[in-house]
Amino acid sequence: MTSKYAVFIGGVPGVGKSSISWSLSHAFGINNILSGDYLREFYRAYVRSGNIINYSVYDAWHYFGKETDENILKGFIRQGAIIKKGIERVILRSARNGEPVLIETLYFIPELYRKMREYIIPMYLYISDKKIHEDRLNSRTLFTHFKSPGERLSRKLREYRIMMRYSLVACEEYGIPTFEMSDFESSIERITEYVESQKGWP
Repeated sequence: MTSKYAVFIGGVPGVGKSSISWSLSHAFGINNILSGDYLREFYRAYVRSGNIINYSVYDAWHYFGKETDENILKGFIRQGAIIKKGIERVILRSARNGEPVLIETLYFIPELYRKMREYIIPMYLYISDKKIHEDRLNSRTLFTHFKSPGERLSRKLREYRIMMRYSLVACEEYGIPTFEMSDFESSIERITEYVESQKGWP
């Protein structure tokens, strides 16, 4: 059995990915943390204008026509397929070197990463209550994203929650653990126990 060195955290903005990542990195001595948002920016430097990766994920539906639930998901999945290539290389490098890495990303699409299951400790974070989710987005400048006003993202909450529901269904299909994040303290305790039971490093 392959030892798992990559902690792979998914979830839409506002559910606590950055805070959980910070807690886990300190708890388990993980020095390498990769954000899917920053990986996307790296890709953008090498593609032509008009490429779907240049859209914000909540606007990627433009690539397919009208703003429908189906096209919102198409944009999300198409961008995820691009980001997947870079994330897979990071995961394999981590496994090859025996070096723990933590990856947190919006682009958590379980079916895209099914071949990586032997290398990763996957989890998906979500918030059931829409109002709590909105409040978390609006307050995130106080805790993690100091120059990124959450109000801009909370206006796109409908689009994000379409992506969230899709990922939750896929997580159930692929047997990937999900964690409800309304109560952060109890969630971090459960997540820490989960990572401890799965990790492949001392």
